[in-house]
Amino acid sequence: MKKFMLVCVILFIANVGCKKMNVDGGGLCGCSPVESPEFNLAIRNNAGDDLLSNSSSGAYNKSNIQLYRKDAEGKAVPIVFSIRQPFSYGDEKFKYNLLFTSDIRFNPETQKDVIYLKLGDEPPYELTMQLKPNGRYSVQQLLIDQKEAEKGEGNLAKFVSVYYLNK
Repeated sequence: MKKFMLVCVILFIANVGCKKMNVDGGGLCGCSPVESPEFNLAIRNNAGDDLLSNSSSGAYNKSNIQLYRKDAEGKAVPIVFSIRQPFSYGDEKFKYNLLFTSDIRFNPETQKDVIYLKLGDEPPYELTMQLKPNGRYSVQQLLIDQKEAEKGEGNLAKFVSVYYLNK
């Protein structure tokens, strides 16, 4: 019985003393899952065509895209990314393919991450993500070459943040 009570007391103290991710001001602790923010980017032309879809003229396939960040010496460090197919949540459908990565780095001093996107032979775009710790940190704003990018709205925005690069 004493062992049982000791285990109960230890579990109670660990549960009360542990900071949870969803508590304001709390941070990660040993019992919090490690999750990184997701970055979703739809690339479309002025006519609204999906430039990540093979069926669109002038589209980019994964081999023509480079996503990278620069290290302290200015060398390009590749970022792993994928191309997500169109999806739906309930009745609402999202019709664009998405460039997706979860390799986002939170800098507590600037609360930003800067990565570069090179499409084909074009000069790279500088993507500056404003990150906000909100239980777990997330991308709150995207600047593409220092101009604010369009952010998706509607019911889908409740589930996933999508930004648009219009070419």
